[in-house]
Amino acid sequence: MPLTLGELIADPELDIRVEYWNRDADPVVTGAHVSELLRPGEWLAGGEILMTVGVQLPITPDDCAAYVRDVKAGGAVVLALGLGHRLPHRSVPPLLIEAALAEDLPLLGIPEEVPFISITNAVYAAIVLDERHALERLVELHKSLTFSAASGGGLEGIVATWTAATGVGVVVTDPLGVQIVASDPSEGTHPEEETLRELAAVLAPKGVRGALKTTIDGQPVEVQPVGTTRLRAFAMLIGNAGPLIPVATTALISILALELERRWLTSEPDRQQRARDFQRILIAESESEAEALLRAAGLTGAEFRCIAVDPGDGSPTDLVADLSLTIRGGLIRHTEGGPVEAIVASDADIEEDIRRFAPASAAGIGSLMTPGTLASSRAQAMAALVTSRTLGRPVAYRRGFTQDWLTNATDLEMAQTFSDAVLAPLTQADPSGALVATVEAWLTANCQIDPAAERLRVHRHTVRARLRKVEQLIGQPLDQLDTRVELWLALTAKGVHRLPNARPMDS
Repeated sequence: MPLTLGELIADPELDIRVEYWNRDADPVVTGAHVSELLRPGEWLAGGEILMTVGVQLPITPDDCAAYVRDVKAGGAVVLALGLGHRLPHRSVPPLLIEAALAEDLPLLGIPEEVPFISITNAVYAAIVLDERHALERLVELHKSLTFSAASGGGLEGIVATWTAATGVGVVVTDPLGVQIVASDPSEGTHPEEETLRELAAVLAPKGVRGALKTTIDGQPVEVQPVGTTRLRAFAMLIGNAGPLIPVATTALISILALELERRWLTSEPDRQQRARDFQRILIAESESEAEALLRAAGLTGAEFRCIAVDPGDGSPTDLVADLSLTIRGGLIRHTEGGPVEAIVASDADIEEDIRRFAPASAAGIGSLMTPGTLASSRAQAMAALVTSRTLGRPVAYRRGFTQDWLTNATDLEMAQTFSDAVLAPLTQADPSGALVATVEAWLTANCQIDPAAERLRVHRHTVRARLRKVEQLIGQPLDQLDTRVELWLALTAKGVHRLPNARPMDS
């Protein structure tokens, strides 16, 4: 325990006389200092017993009061005056006692047979003893935490041991701020769930370097990242910490990190099983079989989607670990040399998860599909991943994805050359663009004349006439699938989104 004024006075080897002391308070003495300055306050660090023989001690009431105020403002908790026949004062002056009483600053008289060095030695001997006891307690705490982890107590045992030994509450959350385990709430008020998430959101981008100290509901809170090379969790310490708590905190964080790594390693067989279930869902022979496999993983609903994410420069294992935090069901897999893949529910904000855990990685997101057709969603995710690598951002597959694929996955110059070559006979014969617009409207209308005419706002006979003209120009019949596909790809590569107000072409 720290040295208090009461313990210092009670020391039988020190003949200390109390001139004034409000015994309702027993201040802690953290140092000893000797000064004969008239204004010693600026030389104090706080917590000291200030000793003086009073060479320049003021003799007027105002000056004496100003001296005591300066000593107290400097942080001293005790003022001691040396007394003796060969010293300036044989007894403590009444004016000094009155000033000490007015400022409520303990005042002592030190007889000449007690040298100041004796009091200094007593103060620092007590401080050294207290620090030794604190280190012993720290060693015992480390042993207790290690024993809790080694004996199978898990995170719960580690947290309970910590709080019982320090009186400081702790909440362990995942990197998203979702609580994993917490000490007994009776030890102190734990932050609300929303507050935990907000703190995690601020620190998570900093990884294992993210830490802060703050105050929540009047309580000091320290947030420390937990993890060896990858952020696994946050430990939020709640309550007033002692002077050696920073050292103890390092021990706590290290043991929590080891326990989380152990949990991750021991769950490897389960992750491998889920990776196998992922493949079984893709090749399920019926809707009901795929639905049953999803339900076994804890996923219910009518539709799901597949995603594919490049690990980039990071570790695929770490990316799997991060996504496992938020993807319900944990249906995630990674094959050597390929992307990390997952099946996610329809209500998952997967784009936000990708931004958080793989901000610089290419990612493809498939369409929502029923359980029995998830193989198609995976194929879409893989196709979108190709485009994402070019665009540098996540890409979600959607209807009309062909244009994105052509303009981003294919060399732009090559795509434009292809488009110009296919459409050149039409654009050269009709610079107004009516022929190109008619072909696009007709293809968009599933090769139906009337809808195409309505969209172009021309008569259906005009559409037929233009299409005959197109056949003559390209030298191929439009009723052949290859011709239609080639024209559609050329139009898509050209990027024709809206039809111009075409004028009727002279026949």
